[in-house]
Amino acid sequence: MASTRVHLNAPEIHLGAVSKTRLTAFWNHLMLGGCYWRLYHHTAGGAGVFLEGQKMELRPEKLYLLPPNCNLRTWSEGAPEQLYIHFEVENISGSRAHLLNAIPLSESGCVAVILKELHDCFSAEECPPAKRKLLGLSLVTAAIAKLPPEAFSEIDCDRRIVDACDYIRSNINKEINLATLSRIAGLSENVFLRDFKSQTGSTPYQYLLHVRYTQAARLLQFGNCTIDEICYAIGVNDRFHFSRTFKRMYGVPPAQYRKHLQEHSACRGS
Repeated sequence: MASTRVHLNAPEIHLGAVSKTRLTAFWNHLMLGGCYWRLYHHTAGGAGVFLEGQKMELRPEKLYLLPPNCNLRTWSEGAPEQLYIHFEVENISGSRAHLLNAIPLSESGCVAVILKELHDCFSAEECPPAKRKLLGLSLVTAAIAKLPPEAFSEIDCDRRIVDACDYIRSNINKEINLATLSRIAGLSENVFLRDFKSQTGSTPYQYLLHVRYTQAARLLQFGNCTIDEICYAIGVNDRFHFSRTFKRMYGVPPAQYRKHLQEHSACRGS
């Protein structure tokens, strides 16, 4: 009997960060923007976000998923450890009506199991970075599958926009402009702008900005590069502009961010 092969095209997931740190005052008054999803687990209370003017605490008995461009402001009054993952899902967008999605760990099955293994991996003296990334990928996949249908929406995956996003992620140290991206996509600039924002929820410039500064934050935490070397690595020519933009996005200047995370980070690799 001839066998029938079924090909399932799963959405591609791009991990931006899989890390763990201890929150202190630096997590006060940040604005959680950007074109990527955020997964958070806090080991204790004492920190959270403002949702519709209400102070919402991120509790240790729950895992939280925040959609892209959620624009929630943070607060911190304690010092819980935070496990966080930033990631993109190519054709899945969030909902403005579900900006803070809580998954009770007591009801989550495999999510709780994977989460514990990832925490254990960070606590181990030696844990290969590849294992952390694989566990992070498993965790975000399982967590998104737990969301109710109304918390996310599937969007048509336009390969031309995907190619432009791939180009941005692979060339952040280069000068990237609208003309280059629209040419890669094979679209006029006006149509490219419209379609890019429709699929990603942000403009090409905003997308590039968040990809660049996410990489800068990773280099500050885990690398030994100087500020000038980081500027060069992400394609920013003006150190003053870099520091000012980084502080606007992360709440503290780059040097202070590096000092805090290296003092409080629960891991030593990326």
